Amino acid sequence: MRYVEKEDLIEVIQERMLDDSVELDDAILDGLEEKAISFTITYISGRYKTDEIFGTPVMRHPVLVQAIAMIVVYRAVRRNAARKVPEDYTDIYKEAKEILNNIQSGRQTLPGMPEITGDDGTTATLMYGNTTNDDFFI
Repeated sequence: MRYVEKEDLIEVIQERMLDDSVELDDAILDGLEEKAISFTITYISGRYKTDEIFGTPVMRHPVLVQAIAMIVVYRAVRRNAARKVPEDYTDIYKEAKEILNNIQSGRQTLPGMPEITGDDGTTATLMYGNTTNDDFFI
């Protein structure tokens, strides 16, 4: 695993339950983590330099570690098709997505992480607009 450690996952789920979900195969956790990192990048790449955050060496931030750990745990539990995912794990997955959505929208920041900046050194801001023209003329 390259961004989260097993101890980070154990903060979200008991070790015994995690081991049962992945059948003691760390390669499964590695794959789930890579997919969770890719999922996270799709949320935060508009605001932060993800190549630097997830590059070598990685730049760990507690909020990102928590969100990625929550996603990995949910997907580890979900991979057991023999049972329905307990609501607790579904809730932590929703919470992780909410954290990433907050980062994406700027309601939550990642202090110390490299932000995308313009040529003049200012950070990027998103602008929204609406053209409600009944005649469809601009």
